[in-house]
Amino acid sequence: MTSLVGMNIPGHTGTGWCIFVYNLSPDSDESVLWQLFGPFGAVNNVKVIRDFNTNKCKGFGFVTMTNYDEAAMAIASLNGYRLGDRVLQVSFKTNKTHKS
Repeated sequence: MTSLVGMNIPGHTGTGWCIFVYNLSPDSDESVLWQLFGPFGAVNNVKVIRDFNTNKCKGFGFVTMTNYDEAAMAIASLNGYRLGDRVLQVSFKTNKTHKS
């Protein structure tokens, strides 16, 4: 079996596969992400990014899933999914690189 330690694989963290979820409504909370991703497999963690002043969702969040295949299936199924009046953009999290 190949070790993933030290490899730069988009979405892979020490605890699983991190998924970026974009275009959430301002009223979205963690329970929405648990409900969306739970049916696809084991979810380790969910986090909705909130505005410091208003505590409203800033439009995106992250989900960490244990299994790569389950995470990939969730992405394939939920990318383009309509949640209320918004269409979600779902992908493996990538590390941002800043240009000098």
